[in-house]
Amino acid sequence: MRIMQFQTNFSVGELDPLIRARTDLQQYQNALEEATNVIIQPQGGFKRRDGMKFIYDFGSSFTDFKVIPFEFSVDDSYLLVFVTQRIYVFKAGVLQTNINGSGNDYITATDITTAMLDNINYTQAVDTLILCHEDLQTKRLVRNGDTSWTLENLPLTNLPQYAYAFDTHQPDFTITPSATTGNITITASSMTTDNGTAQAGSSNTITLKAATSYTADDQPNGMFITLTSGTGSGQTRHVEDYVASTKVLTVYPAWDTAPDNTTGYKVSAFAEAAVGEYAQVTSTFGRARYVEYVSDTVMKAVTEVDFFDTDAVTAGFWESEHGYEDVWSSTRGWPRSAAFHEGRLYFGGSKSRPNTIWGSGVINYFDFNAGTGLEDESVEATINTNQLNTIVNLFSGNDFRIFTTGGEFVILQGANDPITPSNFFVRPQTRLGAKSGIPIEELNGASIFIQRQGKSINVFQFGDTTASYQVQNISALSSHLLKNPVDMAARRAASTDESDRLFVVNGTDGSMAVYSILVGQNVIAPSRFTTDGEFIAVGVEVADVYVIVKRTIDGTDNYMLEKFDPDLTLDSAKEGGAASSVTLQHLEGETVQIIRDGIIEPEQTVPGSPYTVTFALAATSSYQVGLNYTVTARTMPAEPVLSSGSVQGFKKRIIQVDAIVNSTKDMTINGKQVSFRNFGEDVLDSPVEPFTGIKTMHGLLGYSGTGQITISQNVPLEMIVLGLEYRLSVGN
Repeated sequence: MRIMQFQTNFSVGELDPLIRARTDLQQYQNALEEATNVIIQPQGGFKRRDGMKFIYDFGSSFTDFKVIPFEFSVDDSYLLVFVTQRIYVFKAGVLQTNINGSGNDYITATDITTAMLDNINYTQAVDTLILCHEDLQTKRLVRNGDTSWTLENLPLTNLPQYAYAFDTHQPDFTITPSATTGNITITASSMTTDNGTAQAGSSNTITLKAATSYTADDQPNGMFITLTSGTGSGQTRHVEDYVASTKVLTVYPAWDTAPDNTTGYKVSAFAEAAVGEYAQVTSTFGRARYVEYVSDTVMKAVTEVDFFDTDAVTAGFWESEHGYEDVWSSTRGWPRSAAFHEGRLYFGGSKSRPNTIWGSGVINYFDFNAGTGLEDESVEATINTNQLNTIVNLFSGNDFRIFTTGGEFVILQGANDPITPSNFFVRPQTRLGAKSGIPIEELNGASIFIQRQGKSINVFQFGDTTASYQVQNISALSSHLLKNPVDMAARRAASTDESDRLFVVNGTDGSMAVYSILVGQNVIAPSRFTTDGEFIAVGVEVADVYVIVKRTIDGTDNYMLEKFDPDLTLDSAKEGGAASSVTLQHLEGETVQIIRDGIIEPEQTVPGSPYTVTFALAATSSYQVGLNYTVTARTMPAEPVLSSGSVQGFKKRIIQVDAIVNSTKDMTINGKQVSFRNFGEDVLDSPVEPFTGIKTMHGLLGYSGTGQITISQNVPLEMIVLGLEYRLSVGN
């Protein structure tokens, strides 16, 4: 039985082998069993992937990389390549030299270690890039000019406080609130104060003067002691304990500089250090946070629980809650992620507070003063569910989106309302979890993220029908292409003959899963990119896709920056105009292909110094020299739709293939070379002319159990396949 089949498009891309038996799926008929080094076009065909232009050789000194785009303006965009303790700046593919006038071709970044590179998170606003890692004091990289950049600690003020060492005391004095609710003052009275010169001190104690006013144990507990002169002057601490018989007062935390018998001191009800602490009434109601120091006996405060009345609260009926300290520090760790959203800078998670999110004041990006809870003051919330939700990424969309290891959350905003301290509520949406270290990409209003274990690529977006956020797994039919993803970048379509593309770097084998996405046509078409080496990292600078590639050169692993270029058909390539030779130091000892004026020359091996490859004839208009790569597109096993049922168990033979091609110069079909050159005078001295139309291949011999067509290439020339019509013989 002979059957005519026509595969009109390949818009499903490479299909997971686990779906091999699902011939009932509509996607089966438009899929490929293998799509290596091809790109699926939005019109349905596939073409040879772009070659890669050589940009820079990092050599073998660095093995870990982070690639971050930096777009300053329409005319000024950069690619930042982070390595251990350095940042390289590229503009239009050119390394900027003499950075900061130091004579170096890089920005010195001594705090950025190898261990940090995989999980560095970032966000950008105009000329400033903010860098986050839980072990790195938050940095900002500021562009002053192409060759002038400043890397410094982010100047944060009024850091949020948290009681890492929560403690309470019942101070021996009375407090009186000025009002029961809102912004109030709290006044201390009926207390014993003390000041003088200490007798001695240690790392966490001070021996008060002999004639001290404190005659009872614990009398000053919960108050503040400030060193006013002498050794250690300027320090303020909480009074943690007091022993009247020895006059030894214990403080918390320990002194930075221990006092001695030259140190002057005073003990007071309040001090500047009280800001951020709480007064908690235990007899009735009332809880207030101190927000501003007024005097040793007066604090401004904001109520969190209204007071019952404005009567004085005597000692023993209220508590002082303290032990609060800066939420970010070298001891407690630093923010793990960041994003700008509607006039605030947000930080998500830290080493010691992994599930908390903080937002700055409005248009006061580095100030996190909680103040009195006014609408433009800072915000804070902690995600508490029945599982750990370590925040790994933040994303600013139509709502503010929070990605954690346990699920996806949003800060919902209704009727265009801004986020304020009173409506800052984190709401759970889905529970997939996102993988740390991989950025969130945005396409058409949806957030794309890699699932926590790296098993799927997911789209997080609002669904009008359910009025909630939903997750769609866009890699469900191609999960085999994901092999421990380590990086991801999206390139948005720049013309009608291309689709949006998502590049996912695999850590297991150094391949890339590349998804061609056309949302309007519901096209999600994956393919696999390989090269002579391993892809390590990827970044998109506006419309240009850059990769870090590890290549073994002369027995040594070297790391190179390369850029996908639609005008090239070779990897790690150099190109030019009229020339008779080219220097290829980065490919010493490698066998390279040469395309000179569109003509394929014999391969050559790059020699040692001066690493010059000389062409057989001088190029008059153009050349490219680099590494070839394998191109393979194999159809799914033939399964014609017949009334008699499936033909899975029958032997099959492809008798004839009519390939519909566009601007194509080379291809093979099932191992047989398709002719693209006509005989004639001087035919071998001219390039192959691109062909558009139908190429027919006869004489394909041999039966198989699958009846597949394999399109491949032997030489690095252009190829675009639009469809395949073929005659299939089916028999026992």
